[in-house]
Order: sequence, then C-alpha cells, then structure tokens
Amino acid sequence: MLAWLTDIHLDFLEPPQVWEFFEQVRQSGADAVMLTGDVSDAPHLIARLAEMDAALERPIYFVLGNHDFYYGSIRGVREAVGELCRQRPNLRYLTTHAEPIELASDLGLIGHDGWADARLGDYERSMVMMYDYRLIDELAHMTKSARWPVLKALGDEAAIAVREKLTKALVRFPRVWLATHLPPLREACWHEGQISNDEWAPHFTCKAMGDVLLETMRRHPDQQLTVFCGHTHSPGLAQPLPNLMIHTGGAKYGHPVVQKMLEA
Repeated sequence: MLAWLTDIHLDFLEPPQVWEFFEQVRQSGADAVMLTGDVSDAPHLIARLAEMDAALERPIYFVLGNHDFYYGSIRGVREAVGELCRQRPNLRYLTTHAEPIELASDLGLIGHDGWADARLGDYERSMVMMYDYRLIDELAHMTKSARWPVLKALGDEAAIAVREKLTKALVRFPRVWLATHLPPLREACWHEGQISNDEWAPHFTCKAMGDVLLETMRRHPDQQLTVFCGHTHSPGLAQPLPNLMIHTGGAKYGHPVVQKMLEA
C-alpha cells in the first residue's frame, strides 16, 4: 500500500503539527509514500524532507512543486535534493530518477515535477501574477512577455523527460503510475468543482506533458497509465482516454492529509 500525499505545505504548520501529521502517515499502514509536490519552501525543504524520512522510515517517492522552489532557484533546489537523496536512500526524487520503479510485477512508477507552461488558456490577457514569478530565481525580474518562452521551455523539459520515462516503463509494465505536480491536461485542472478558466489555466497546467501522455497512450491502447497530481488544491478525476486516468488531489493550507491509500 502507498499513501498518496500532495501539497502538504509543511511551512504552514508548527513543529508539533508536523510531527503529528507524520504520525498519521505512519499509522496509515502504508508501506511507502508517494508525494506529488509542495512540501515546503526552498530554505526549509531539505530539512523537511530529512525529517520526513527520519519519521516515516519507509520509501518516499516524490516530485517537487512550485512552492518548493520559492526563495531559491530550480537548479539549486534540484541539486540540493539530489545530494540529500544520495545520503538517504529511502528518499527517491522521481524527477532525476531515470528508470521506472517497480511497485509490483505489473506496475511501474515514474515521475517529474512538471511546470506550468502557459500554453492553455490565455496567458497574454491573464492578469494572474503567481508568486512563482517573484520568488523563483529563474522567473523573477522578467517582463511578462520575456517570461513566456521560459515557461514553455520548462514545460518542454518536463515533457521530453516524461516521454523517455514512460516509453521505458511501458516496455516493462502493463500498468504505469506517473507522479507530477501540475495537471497535464485542462480537464484535470479543477478549482472548486469547476475546470479552471482562461485566466488561471496558463499558470496551472503543463500542456506539453499532456500532449505526450495522450500521444503515447493512444499508441498503447492495451496498457494503462494513471496520473497523480496536485497544485490546484481542488480534487477531481479526469479520464481523457479509456487507458488514461488523472487524479488531482485537494489541499488546504495548514491541514495536510493522506489523499488516498493506493493498492499496488
């Protein structure tokens, strides 16, 4: 059994609440944890991941979310997390993990952070100003028009990596789980029971990754892909293809929960 967590935002909790949440996860009966991003912010992320590892004492398969890079850089955070994972083998950062992880003889796990690539909705007219664009080094101090190609490039990077990982996984497994932070398709981008509008969709979806998933799974109709993501803080379920299902997790600041218990 895996416990799926997303958008737990441990920086919104006092230390006793953090350990109380870890104990809830321990008592869930999960053999491992799958975490789809937004653990903390960059200055506290390494300490939080180390604390989680020490408290849970079981494999933690994770990707990072946009909040995990706040007050830092994408490159710097990923390098620091990679070094932590080399020291703590129960921590598996799926973004830099090239090979699928075998969860069962017929099930493999892959993952990537993803990134909102501003290709869905109406980026040019959107008035949304994400904290990402102020607090992440690679995106700060840019005009809106200058930021657009950077967002697209980050989405493309995620899509290329996922294409390679998914192709490898489908060679070995009839079922694949993909952990990512961003909804890869608009129909999976929920907010309070509705699909996000043109104002918000550019900042909450990774179209490049979604295109890869649709294209790949259409070529493998007899195999199944299940995607687990978060970011929107609103739960929902989308099934764009008979063999592709996307679970979007809900969240509330200050109240982390186990989203689902997953049977491998």
